[in-house]
Amino acid sequence: MNYYVTVNGENRTLPARTPEVDDRIIAIQNINRRIRSGEITRREARQEQYNFVVVSTRETLPPLDQMDLGDLEAKVAEIIAAYQRPAIQAKVEASLDVLKDVMNRPEVKNLFAALDKVSKESVKSKASLT
Repeated sequence: MNYYVTVNGENRTLPARTPEVDDRIIAIQNINRRIRSGEITRREARQEQYNFVVVSTRETLPPLDQMDLGDLEAKVAEIIAAYQRPAIQAKVEASLDVLKDVMNRPEVKNLFAALDKVSKESVKSKASLT
């Protein structure tokens, strides 16, 4: 599977989602918990995020001390989203397929037809009262 992310207006191909990459993603996703628990400092967390972006995109970034941390966090979020997008899309499509199957069942179609009939009769009834 191929994963892409746009960085500074340029499409970048991300490395395959290997177990090593997955471990890095999980570590980045847990970074706030690790800061709160005192496992790492905020500075160390930013360095991990910086390294994650550089390794993932092979992009040359300004030194961490000169980088806007909002931009860094946005890049991290975009990379993680790019890796998660195919799985999320597959789950949504599977759910839609299940919903289509349910909606096409005769008993469900009959239920909606009955509800439609009741709704139309209710509108007629209200109209005749006025």
